[in-house]
Amino acid sequence: MVRITDVHVVSNGWLLLEFDNHARKFVDVRPAMKGVLKQLEDPQFFEQVYVDKELGTITWPGELDLDPDVLYMQGIDTTAAVKTFAQYG
Repeated sequence: MVRITDVHVVSNGWLLLEFDNHARKFVDVRPAMKGVLKQLEDPQFFEQVYVDKELGTITWPGELDLDPDVLYMQGIDTTAAVKTFAQYG
């Protein structure tokens, strides 16, 4: 199991996550914005994301959190993203 160590909001729906294995990944969480997580569509609420050090994942007020392993698997490695942007930039 990977643990998230840092989070940065890139834009509404996108985060840059840092993991305990030193990986840095861009993650689009918009597909998860359903049901109880629908409130993440509010940009002001979305920006309140923080790392829960005990759980090793990202959390929002109201104990809304996402599985760090799923985020890791769905994330786009920053090195790959930079190469892609450079190629098509």
